[in-house]
Amino acid sequence: MPYAARTDLEQRYGADEVAQREAGLADGSVDRALADADALIDGYLIGRYSLPLSPVPANLVQVACAIARYNLLGDAATERARDDFKDAIAWLRDVQAGRVLLQAAALPGNAPSSIVMMTSAPSVFKRAGRP
Repeated sequence: MPYAARTDLEQRYGADEVAQREAGLADGSVDRALADADALIDGYLIGRYSLPLSPVPANLVQVACAIARYNLLGDAATERARDDFKDAIAWLRDVQAGRVLLQAAALPGNAPSSIVMMTSAPSVFKRAGRP
């Protein structure tokens, strides 16, 4: 499940910027940049969360868009795009280290299929005078 779509990029940075950047690149460059952003994000999340994430937390959409935009801009990246990319990577490192938790995301080992419940039976042997 992708973290961001082309429409997310267009809503955040404008359809004109996305179309202008795509015009100078090979066909499918926007989809490739989004897929690359997803792969980078998964690399940070895989040890901490069960993937694929569903639903996708809103902050991951923002991070995926920042990474994809930076990749699309390449050498023409603005200082703002570079800062957004660096912030996204720093945030992903915090998630990976457990300093930041994703909302609505299942941690490995907390999935319903892996919960262990224990019960005990009543005592079989009792000492005299003790309940």
